[in-house]
Amino acid sequence: MQPTTTEPTIIGAAEQGAEQIEKLSGNAQETVNRVADATAARVRDLGMKGEKMRQQWMDTQEQWVGSAREYVRGHPIASVAIAVGVGLLLSRLTSRQ
Repeated sequence: MQPTTTEPTIIGAAEQGAEQIEKLSGNAQETVNRVADATAARVRDLGMKGEKMRQQWMDTQEQWVGSAREYVRGHPIASVAIAVGVGLLLSRLTSRQ
């Protein structure tokens, strides 16, 4: 059987198609890598911001506790009176009458 004149054309088209698929595949992989890198960078940034916010909250909490301790040491009777008052108020709010 002799090759027809369309065989070289079909083979050439198949090779071109394979080259195009390879090129598109490479482009798709590059795009996926860029998106993955950008996403990882954004996650790292958010993690650092979250850590900074956590540290700020811990610092604020320490300041509040320190202020409360200073107040209780400076005004022990008033502190006990405030605690009793808050306790009575909470008792009234939570009682079922």
